[in-house]
Amino acid sequence: MVFLTLDDLDNFFRRYAKQQGFGIVKAGGAYKQEKGKTPNERRNCTWKCESGGKPDGRIRASSRLLNGVSGKGVKMANRKTKKVGCPVMLHAKVIKDGKWKIRNVVLQQQNHEPVPSISKYISMFHREDLNAVRRRLFQHHDEGVFIPQIHSALAAERNVDKEKRLKMMEGDANAMAAYFHHMSTDNQNFFHLHRLDDDE
Repeated sequence: MVFLTLDDLDNFFRRYAKQQGFGIVKAGGAYKQEKGKTPNERRNCTWKCESGGKPDGRIRASSRLLNGVSGKGVKMANRKTKKVGCPVMLHAKVIKDGKWKIRNVVLQQQNHEPVPSISKYISMFHREDLNAVRRRLFQHHDEGVFIPQIHSALAAERNVDKEKRLKMMEGDANAMAAYFHHMSTDNQNFFHLHRLDDDE
């Protein structure tokens, strides 16, 4: 595939990653070297899954004092990391006419399973959503809408989204009742069921 600019390629891969439910990072690239000039024009670029690379859960304590003991040689507790060695990557290079051509791509996820429905919570896409909200705020403000009205409209949209999420689908009530009955076998006080007639 060939793209006119680096930004076109970057946006294309970002949209694909968001659709699939994983984040990406620019992992490297090189610039054109011309004698006597500062390199400022890219010649290739590599993107990787944000979960790529080896996990390193160690907390480094080079020479700091930790609880009065030198950090060197002290075994530290592990820290959380996203890195699981996922091989997803895309490498592209500039061709003669200045366009960008994809040279190498790996799209098979490993060691983690992306969920497209929660891609809006991935930090890079969450920032994009926040920027969209900011743009709308400034646009409404420039049109002369009062700030309290803007906030009320945004709050109403958020409440509509919550209501959509809270709507029960067919069979949900039966599943909840079965779960409550299952839980009440161990604990009789887990919930109480009251049957009411139409007269009451």
